[in-house]
Amino acid sequence: MLEVFFYSYLTSIFIISSGFFFTSKILNQKHFLELNLLQTGLYGLIFLSFLALFLNFFFKLDKNINTLLFLFFLIYFFFLNKEIIKKILLISITIAFICSLILIYETTYRPDAGLYHLPYTSILNNEKIIVGLSNIHFRYGHTSIIQYLSAINNNWIFGDQGILIPLSAIYSFFLLYLIYEIKKSNNKIIIIFNFIIITFLCLKLNRYSDFGNDAPAHIFYFFLISSLIKYFEKWDKNNINQFLIVGAYIVFNKITLFIGGLISIIIIFLKKNINLLNLRIVIFLTLFTFSFFIKNFIVSGCIIFPIETTCISKAFWYDANSTRGSNAEITMIENEAWTKGWSNQKEDRVSYKEYLSNNNWISLWIETHGKRILIKLAPFIFFLFIFFILIYNINKKEIKKVKYSNFSKIKKFLILILIFNLIGILIWFIKFPVFRYGSSYIITLTAIIFLLICWNKILTINILKLKKTISYLIIFLLIILFSKNVIRISKNFNNDYNLSPWPKIYSDTKNNEKKSLFEIKINNIIGFYYSEDGLCYYNTSPCTHLFNSQFKKEEIFVEEKWGYKIFYFLK
Repeated sequence: MLEVFFYSYLTSIFIISSGFFFTSKILNQKHFLELNLLQTGLYGLIFLSFLALFLNFFFKLDKNINTLLFLFFLIYFFFLNKEIIKKILLISITIAFICSLILIYETTYRPDAGLYHLPYTSILNNEKIIVGLSNIHFRYGHTSIIQYLSAINNNWIFGDQGILIPLSAIYSFFLLYLIYEIKKSNNKIIIIFNFIIITFLCLKLNRYSDFGNDAPAHIFYFFLISSLIKYFEKWDKNNINQFLIVGAYIVFNKITLFIGGLISIIIIFLKKNINLLNLRIVIFLTLFTFSFFIKNFIVSGCIIFPIETTCISKAFWYDANSTRGSNAEITMIENEAWTKGWSNQKEDRVSYKEYLSNNNWISLWIETHGKRILIKLAPFIFFLFIFFILIYNINKKEIKKVKYSNFSKIKKFLILILIFNLIGILIWFIKFPVFRYGSSYIITLTAIIFLLICWNKILTINILKLKKTISYLIIFLLIILFSKNVIRISKNFNNDYNLSPWPKIYSDTKNNEKKSLFEIKINNIIGFYYSEDGLCYYNTSPCTHLFNSQFKKEEIFVEEKWGYKIFYFLK
């Protein structure tokens, strides 16, 4: 257990140090974020993700490269201001505690972690970017940038288990960031909004096994909306550049949350001044965006897999005109059908296309996914109802209405954000109506509706009493978060397995043993490894379990050119 805490502690320092490097060298803000180490850490996570993505074009993200990067930012850390160093060392204790709490004796996100999150991370640790990688496993075509963040934390100090820490760090930094903002802010709108997000994090998104690729995207979406509200009265050059970076990062985490990137771009038009863009940010965003979409194209033949209109059929490695999952159209139809409840058909299952051809799926979705969403949201909605009652009992006898000149403008802006989220929810329902894909749209919409309903009360409420009430509620929520994870740890305390008490990354077996894989040679080249008895997890790479089910040995070709591996099918 001490190992989990110690590695998380060092990772926190690594992240914050890289955040300071990013904000000073790229954002050119030498003093802006010095007092908010948590916000600096969130930008450090973004920067490390980009750095890993960029480096993988030229290097495998192995322990040598990753250790050099870790040592570089550790050395950079010791050149910071002494007061800042002390604050980082102190805040990293809390970060490490929360990381340990949600990591110890926990499971990874199932089944996706074993299916493609962990296998893709292993590929990044062992291979440079692979051309046509999605041909051996179609899910490798739409992985998140989070896999790059995980991969870069595997070094000679942490070992393989280092890949588990970044996800927990994202959660820890953001949770503490929200609490910090509530404590220091005098803006009642941001205080209540942040509290509602804390409620969701503690009641619903409170287990490492819930995270996957979706949770980080939702967290950064909440971070963006919170920042937009926080800086509403002073949207300046620095803030707008940050909004654009966070918006891009959200999209690169989860394309289904493209509304986040769209909001960031529209802010520029609202300011009506393109000169607000910093040249360094333009270069960084251009390089970041170009790298991400070029990576997608190299891996799958599509700019955004599995959106077929973004695919270039002339790319020889793109699997056009086939019925395999590596064909974008096939994968898109399958994904959409599954999110709309195709697998829940009680009678003989119709084909994906037939199931999606009319709106009959809606009634089945309501009976399955719809009910599940309501069940998942029930504790959150109930707690908001309690909060609503408490708010209306603060200063109950006070009738004098305080006037704020900017409140009407903020209200209009909140309505604009509400409209964007309604659009996001509409698209979510039409195309991929699973809660984990659209939860940040739903929670943000709920938070804004709550603010608008309580608007007149918020104008008159005593901010000190509001903060006091919220402080008690946050303590209660943290007790729930703490208790739920401690109970899990105590139940599994005597479990002894490979890498315990870390979450299992090698297999779903009791002992977390690495699976025996079959080496598949093509043209005298070791093309990939085949997991015959289930998912690959974190193992020898590149690995797939789809061999012999979606494609045969005689169908696929492997080449190596200039140190890069290429997979393709004959057309």
